[in-house]
Amino acid sequence: MIARLALACFLVLALPCFAQQPDTIRIATFNPDLSRKGPGILLHDILSGNDKQIAAVVTTLADLNADVLVLTAFDYDYDLVALTALADALAKAGAPYPFRFASLPNTGMPSGLDLDGDGRLGGPADAQGFGMFSGQGGLAVLSRLPIDTTGFRDFSDFLWQDLPGNLIADSLPAAVKPVLRLSSNAH
Repeated sequence: MIARLALACFLVLALPCFAQQPDTIRIATFNPDLSRKGPGILLHDILSGNDKQIAAVVTTLADLNADVLVLTAFDYDYDLVALTALADALAKAGAPYPFRFASLPNTGMPSGLDLDGDGRLGGPADAQGFGMFSGQGGLAVLSRLPIDTTGFRDFSDFLWQDLPGNLIADSLPAAVKPVLRLSSNAH
């Protein structure tokens, strides 16, 4: 039981393990595919109240009743406005998630190189992680439990060439090695 709680605490981005916690913490990872083709579109779609996909996601997540939700393929915005809007919709559906966290992923972040070899710079496949804009398809966390954001460590800028024992850096072209990040999305 203690090992399971410790693992759960680790998975919740350094959740304070010494605070009294419930016996069981339900953690769910879900890909709601809430990624759009441009910045701000996801927020617009959530706020409109007319998007059938978002309505289905809200219903599914509310029914899931997890203590912590890790959402993949969720567009990042600086002030977590879209994530807050989703949390508000979940609260209206009876599933409050007062704590939220996301950090800027590598998706859409320019690499400065023609990574896909199409002869053009700046396309979505030339980014550190495939993306039409910075933050497309990021990772977000909604939680009913506090998240220790001060203990958060971000490894998204870690380079493949710096990972001991990696199996990819030796196969990378010389120009790519000093810029290609380990994470295409987030670590």
